[in-house]
Amino acid sequence: MRRLRLVYRGPEGLEELDVEVDGPHCVLRRGKNAERGELVRLPDGRVSLLLDGGRQICGRLTPAGTGEVELSARGRIRRLSLAEPLWDRLAHAGEQGSGQAAEEEIRALMPGRVVEVAVAAGDRVEARSLLLVLEAMKMQNEIRASRGGLVTRVVVEAGKAVEGGALLAVVRSDAATPPPIQ
Repeated sequence: MRRLRLVYRGPEGLEELDVEVDGPHCVLRRGKNAERGELVRLPDGRVSLLLDGGRQICGRLTPAGTGEVELSARGRIRRLSLAEPLWDRLAHAGEQGSGQAAEEEIRALMPGRVVEVAVAAGDRVEARSLLLVLEAMKMQNEIRASRGGLVTRVVVEAGKAVEGGALLAVVRSDAATPPPIQ
């Protein structure tokens, strides 16, 4: 089985997609919704996805630059912002102007287990404040804020396992906050 985590930037904002592929069978998770289907590569280079509910998606995906793909289906070409989390962050790193509040997503660098969560949504943190402790490869890693700000989301809880790249928390920095720690 192959797992793939993607970030989609659509009209409703940033969204995480999880795709599990096991031979021709796949599961697409979008938020709390999961759809199962069968994925087939067609001889002309297109991909066909037949979902269990009877809906079919058929088209061609081609890379279109950093963090984007082109989807051609039904004679139309759409450019989508769809990428793995790291490539998405790199592609959109410069979007926040200086002097504005910026949201920083704190993600797990590798699979592990959350040992402690030291903050909650709504907490104010200083640069270098402890956010949580993640145990990975028999080592406890302290995850700290790179800059001060407001914790807007905490997605994990102590005792739960997380995969590499999983979102742990979000911290919104203030305009007056100094630049991130190097």
